Amino acid sequence: MKPSSGAHGSSARRFILLVFAALVAACASDEPTEPIDEEAVFGESLRSSGDLRTYELRVPDSYNEGQPTPLLLAFHGNPDTGAGFEARSGLTNAASDAGFITVYPDGIDGTWWPQDFQLTEDLIEQMAGNLTIDRDRIYITGFSAGGSAIQAIVCELSEQFAAAVSVGALLERSTYANCLLPRPIPTLFVHGTEDTAFPWEGLTSGSRRRFSAVETMDRWTELNGCSGDPVVDTLPDLVDDSTWVWSERWTDCAGNSEVMLYAIEGGGHTWPSGPGSFPPGRISREISSVDVVEFLGRHVLPPDTP
Repeated sequence: MKPSSGAHGSSARRFILLVFAALVAACASDEPTEPIDEEAVFGESLRSSGDLRTYELRVPDSYNEGQPTPLLLAFHGNPDTGAGFEARSGLTNAASDAGFITVYPDGIDGTWWPQDFQLTEDLIEQMAGNLTIDRDRIYITGFSAGGSAIQAIVCELSEQFAAAVSVGALLERSTYANCLLPRPIPTLFVHGTEDTAFPWEGLTSGSRRRFSAVETMDRWTELNGCSGDPVVDTLPDLVDDSTWVWSERWTDCAGNSEVMLYAIEGGGHTWPSGPGSFPPGRISREISSVDVVEFLGRHVLPPDTP
């Protein structure tokens, strides 16, 4: 259960915000960009933490105002924009085919900051106010710095989400050390063995200390209360792209959650089957955004979640 509000809860949240600031400091400028000129904004926007924040909104053709619809928040890498992430990932088509509303928020100065905990909550509330969303089927995904960001976000706000997917981002040691995780959350990791931005072996020195891929799975299975060994599988090698994929899946986890890894042998710091370049490294065509959306779509928020 989520810790009760009060002095302890407030202190913990403030500390997590400080950790989040340290998390992004190495890949963001010292100062955020100047305030956006509201008259120059042509996309979707909202006010959050006193700032005008922008985002891309994609509503599927199947949307029916009388039918609660799943919502997916998708966080870009650094530096990038929501529109850039959409174009390079090919996520919208897969999400729309599954009947998801997709929101691509823009980071400040191209990346993510402590106030983006609040942005996440504000985006959900804005979507709930403007569209008919299914509160039991809200999902979150992110690539690279966005993948790091969404791991920190679900550590604080997992009761908001039915499932999460992190692509090209391993677990930051500071995030793990301060992870509250109000409830277990089904989580998928997609990671290339030749990722140079988030090395498979992890980083143990410098400002961005990260667990290895193996350690990341160990920590997330621990956080989700998983036990036993994973089911390991090798996917068919369907495309001659110098990559192949194997998976690990833990299903004996608390709250009917699960933890899963798609390991892309030979894959770089890329989004699988993305139509645009995410240098450096190979883009695997063995899996795609369809697999990301399929994982998310099989999860619904438990009925006893506050």
